[in-house]
Amino acid sequence: MAKFFDFLKIPYPFNDDLTQNTKFIFLITLILLLLVFLFQPFDLNTLNKEDKFLLIGGIIIVYFIGLSINLLLIPAFMSKKGLFKNWTVLKEILWNIWILFTLATGYFIYFRISGSFSFSFFILLKVLIISAIPISILIPYNRNRLLHKHLQSALELNKYLEEKAHPTPKIVHLKSDYEKDDLSVDVNAVLFIRSANNYIEVFWKEKDKILSQLVRCTLKYAEDTFKNYPFIFKCHRAYIVNINYVEKVEGKSQGYTLYVGGGKHTITVSRNFITQFKELFYKL
Repeated sequence: MAKFFDFLKIPYPFNDDLTQNTKFIFLITLILLLLVFLFQPFDLNTLNKEDKFLLIGGIIIVYFIGLSINLLLIPAFMSKKGLFKNWTVLKEILWNIWILFTLATGYFIYFRISGSFSFSFFILLKVLIISAIPISILIPYNRNRLLHKHLQSALELNKYLEEKAHPTPKIVHLKSDYEKDDLSVDVNAVLFIRSANNYIEVFWKEKDKILSQLVRCTLKYAEDTFKNYPFIFKCHRAYIVNINYVEKVEGKSQGYTLYVGGGKHTITVSRNFITQFKELFYKL
C-alpha cells in the first residue's frame, strides 16, 4: 500500500503544450465518433434521421467543447499562475476524472435540453464510458510524447557535447609575407596569438605539446582570418585568445590576466575589451 501512495506522489509533467493538445482534441474526437458508431449506446435504428444527427452531433460537440476548455483554455490560464509546476501522478488522475465529470455534466444538460430521444442515466453512463476510452489515451500519450521529445533532445545535447569535446578540424591558413613561413593550423587547436613586432606568434596545441610559430603578418590580418570563429577573440592590442582554452581568470587594475596552456602562458585582457570578453565567455 505504501508503494502505491509513493507512486501517486511521483512527479508527472502536466501537458500544457497547446499546439499538441489542439491536434489531440481533433484526433480523439474522431476516435469517439467511431466508437459511438461501433458500440451504439443508443439504438440508432429506432431514431429518425434528424434525431440521429442531433444525438451524434450533440455528443461530438459536447466532447469537443469539453476537451477544448480543459486542454486549451484552462491550461493557458492556469500555467501563467504557475499552478501546474508541482504536478504529480495523483493530480493527473484527478485531472482526468475532472475532465470526465465536465463531459458528464455537458451530456446531461444536452440530453435534457434536446428532449428528442429517450434518456436515462444508464444511457449517460454508457456514453461516458465510451468517452473515457479515448481520454484514457491522454496519460500514456503525454508520457510517450515527452519521453520521445526528451530522448531526442538528449541525443542532440550529447552530440553537441561530443562535438565540443572532439570538434571537427577546421584548418585556417595564415599567409606570411615570407612564403616559407605560411602556417596552416586547426582553429580548434589554437591557444592564442600574440604580436611580435612585424610578426605574430601563433601558439597551438598538438596532442600533449604546445607548439608555436612566427608568421610575418599583422595581428589585424590574423584577426580578420579568424573572424568567423567567435571563440577566437582579440582581447588586447597585442593578443588574440581562444576562449575555450582559458583555464583561469585573474583580475587586475589594468583588466584581466588569463592563464592558458596549463598556466604556463598569461594573456592580458585590456579594460576596453572586458565587457565583450565576459559576454563571449558566458555564452561559449
